[in-house]
Amino acid sequence: MTMIHSLRWQFDDPVHQKHVAERLIALKAALRAEVTDTTAPHSLRLATWNIMHFGNGGGYRRRPESMLYIAEIIDHFDLVAIQEVNRDLTALETLLEKHLGSDWDYLVTDAAGGHGERTDAGNNERLAFLYRRSKVVFCKETGEIVLPEGQEIAAPGADGATRKVQFARTPFSVAFRSSWFKFKLCTVHIHYGDDKNPPDLKHRRDEIAKIAGFLSDRQVAEMKAAVKRAKEDGWAEPQDAARDYSYILLGDFNIVSPTHETMQALSDAGFEIPTKLHTTNLGNSHHYDQIAFKSAHPGFQVIRSGVFDMLAHVYRDADAGHYVDHVKPERFKLDSKKRPRTRDQQINYFKATFRRNQMSDHKLLWCEIRTDFSEDYLTDIAAG
Repeated sequence: MTMIHSLRWQFDDPVHQKHVAERLIALKAALRAEVTDTTAPHSLRLATWNIMHFGNGGGYRRRPESMLYIAEIIDHFDLVAIQEVNRDLTALETLLEKHLGSDWDYLVTDAAGGHGERTDAGNNERLAFLYRRSKVVFCKETGEIVLPEGQEIAAPGADGATRKVQFARTPFSVAFRSSWFKFKLCTVHIHYGDDKNPPDLKHRRDEIAKIAGFLSDRQVAEMKAAVKRAKEDGWAEPQDAARDYSYILLGDFNIVSPTHETMQALSDAGFEIPTKLHTTNLGNSHHYDQIAFKSAHPGFQVIRSGVFDMLAHVYRDADAGHYVDHVKPERFKLDSKKRPRTRDQQINYFKATFRRNQMSDHKLLWCEIRTDFSEDYLTDIAAG
């Protein structure tokens, strides 16, 4: 349950306070209908969300109501991978401490830098995991993926020459357990570049292929080592030791389409992608964000998946007039060239830029995972 008491003291305008309360009520109802009422209490609700420039200042600084909305959305899941967390952690810390509360915890990387002449390649971004303590256990294993020598990504330089580089934003891998299911979770924000530039597109595809292949090879090695150790320890069924080495790879892959080579790079490494048909950009035209699985447990199951469209409930088209005529944010008044905006231009700014900067240009992608294997376990024993 989110902490919403700030709505009483942080909003001194009663008209706007009422508006935000109404939007929170609508948001809660939508999340119940689409997520919590349709999922089992003992399953894991896993999500990934690129929260655009989260923690940046200027036009990306979140208003108090935006923080309430973001927290409410996250609180309807159990484990959420976040991309585009800024170097400044103030917004993330505020989200946890002031809105999600002690039921939640988080893990975050350091800020990504660049490589070679691309000093801005990582855009000073961080990757993060937010998890509900009552449903998810951090298994004390975490790391950022660095490719071994000779396996780096071939990236085009400004001079046309190819260079060997690491990921623009280093993938973040953490071991978690939820109920009976132990797994490695790795989140990414893959290089974007230019869709119309073949070298850039190849760089994107290669980053996906490299991380998927790296994790696939690691899983095989870990499973073999676990089974070998179980045999040495005298297990009756040593192959069962491999069950704790499932891998989930999720985040913003900047995938072009379900049939594109960027998606193929995931499936070629043996990952199953139950979310591949979902579009996650605001225009519902791109398949950028995905959740891919390489399970080692026979009881594993993705029960359902979906996309939550936050702008259907907050910062709606119908809310533009309220912000233009009543709230009147300073940024609405002048355009980038310091020219006064007309009312129609302010309405357009609200729809095209303001609400995207307040929430995100990505929708949240989620899935429900079966994690309670107790009946399988008991049935197997009862069968003799």
